[in-house]
Amino acid sequence: MKLMIVDDEEHLADSLASGIPWESVGIGSVFPAYSARQALEMMQEEAVDIVVTDVRMPGLSGIDLIKELKRRWPHTVCMLLTGHAEFEYAQQGLKHKATHYLLKPVKDSELLAAVREAAEERRLEQERLSAFVYSQSMVHRNLPVLRANLLNNLIRGQSVSPATLAEQLSLYAIPMGVDDTVALLLIRIHDVYGRYQPSDMAVMRFAAANIAEELLTQSCRLWSCEDMYGNLVMAVRRNPDDLGEQDMEGLADEVIRGLRQLLHLAAGVVRSPTGSLECGLEELYQRCIATIRSQAAYDQDPVVRQGEEKGTTAAHVVAALYAPPLFAHLLEAGNWDGAREKLEEITGEWKLKYNGSSEHLSEIYYSLRSAFSYFIHKSGKLLADFRLHGVEEMKDIGELGFWAADMLGRLQDELKTEGALPRHSLVARIRQFIQERLSEDVSLQAIADEVYMHPTHVSKLFKKETGETISDYLLRLRMEKAVHLLKDSRYKVYEISARIGYKNPTYFIKVFKERFGVTPQDFRDGLN
Repeated sequence: MKLMIVDDEEHLADSLASGIPWESVGIGSVFPAYSARQALEMMQEEAVDIVVTDVRMPGLSGIDLIKELKRRWPHTVCMLLTGHAEFEYAQQGLKHKATHYLLKPVKDSELLAAVREAAEERRLEQERLSAFVYSQSMVHRNLPVLRANLLNNLIRGQSVSPATLAEQLSLYAIPMGVDDTVALLLIRIHDVYGRYQPSDMAVMRFAAANIAEELLTQSCRLWSCEDMYGNLVMAVRRNPDDLGEQDMEGLADEVIRGLRQLLHLAAGVVRSPTGSLECGLEELYQRCIATIRSQAAYDQDPVVRQGEEKGTTAAHVVAALYAPPLFAHLLEAGNWDGAREKLEEITGEWKLKYNGSSEHLSEIYYSLRSAFSYFIHKSGKLLADFRLHGVEEMKDIGELGFWAADMLGRLQDELKTEGALPRHSLVARIRQFIQERLSEDVSLQAIADEVYMHPTHVSKLFKKETGETISDYLLRLRMEKAVHLLKDSRYKVYEISARIGYKNPTYFIKVFKERFGVTPQDFRDGLN
């Protein structure tokens, strides 16, 4: 931190510069100046952080100096030191953002305290500026990923407020506005000639995206991402005066020809009708997915244009049912509060997205019933003990929610009254401990420490009560979560490895292949 002392009384300026232990308040260099003009000249040679100046000086006054410093070096902290206790000086100093107004003769301790305060203020400002510059550089460096993630969130139906969306569109330099009307292009590439290995397809999709964007950006405003199935999804905003329907189809044909000629890949293209950028992308995307699944677009009709009328959409799923932690896992762990929260999340999603849909009501019922059945049998009970041997017809989400909550309560009460409660509770604690630490290196010793038992006894008890070893249970949970995360294209394989507790991605790939017969990347490619 650098300090300048300005006073037309040279002996005073020199005395203050050399006679005070400035290093004690974080000042590394001190420069005396004997006039405002000299101070400005010195600032041009070497800008300082803090300036302490007299008010009355020949030529430019201290007030004039502060005004000029703030204009040319706005981050400089300025302080007034004067022998004139006049309100007008203090008022003008505050007007030009002087931080302190000190009267001569000033005590060393008082001046040091003021400079310490000013130095701390300057340091905090530098940290804020540095953090802002760093955040901006990180945003710029990760713009492609940030843009793609935002579009992925919108086509999946994630709720984003108009204000937040507008802020993100601006921050990520996406050439669209919240109120824009857009169409979606969904491009699926296919290695019909068998030229590439499955592991090569990620690179091919990246190359295909670059080719498509280069061809289309000349006539449209584009925003693209890769969805969880490996399809290229483009939000397209076009000017109807410049680009008509036939021109759009011509460009899509040109994309297909380019992919075939340059990459030797076949491609199917589905173009949706137009919809709202803010809240219509999920519907447009689901219609595109339904269309491309039902047609071998790259074999017969490479460009499919949907009409404005409502078509058959892809069947939505109640996503909360399949997102970790699974309802069945919460039951296994005896995490009753977590199970109730999960139930609220599932029913809440139905109310928000599928209100009135008996199809999705059935999906929830059979999924929960399966989890309850599994847990009851694992506990050595019969379905009839809990009136679960028959199938019930659920008329609405309220009836289903009451049924599930009642089943949870009866299971919890039953286990509380059992004589085997200590062992069951112990196993539940172990399961919950493991579930909450999947991303960590969960050892048998750590589990034993948690339940205050010897590791050997813990291992034998868990195997006897559950029928599987702790390591098998941990592996099963990790692989289930890996499969779930691999369906999300936002996560790289090494990121998934870290999220499920494997520090070495190579070992994760080996374990995954041993369990499923394919590598994680081949599994992801196979989703297409």
